Amino acid sequence: MPVYTYAPGARLVIRGEEWLVRRVDTTVTGRSALRVIGLSELVLDREALFLEELEDQIDVVDPKETRLVVDNSPGYRRSLLYLESLLRQTLPTDGDLYVGYRAAMDVAPFQLEPALQAV
Repeated sequence: MPVYTYAPGARLVIRGEEWLVRRVDTTVTGRSALRVIGLSELVLDREALFLEELEDQIDVVDPKETRLVVDNSPGYRRSLLYLESLLRQTLPTDGDLYVGYRAAMDVAPFQLEPALQAV
């Protein structure tokens, strides 16, 4: 199998399923360790780690072959919802402190004291 340089954001087909590369590390053998997240229906949103040297076939999906489809929803609703979901998954890159308002806990004063002391 030829040696490729994989990049985060690349789409790959491994074991018949489509994956999005999140991170690429180099192994001690000089090959790639691919940390990916599933895109196709069977592996959607599942994280995996593939070692290039152990995989029989890794196909890179050519972005030029991407087929665009028309959004016929009223006011481009589907496209806007898709973009909004992507924005919500993106971590903030500024220096501000963000706190979620729906944590899996009941807020009690003693839980907030360590945070107040740290700030």
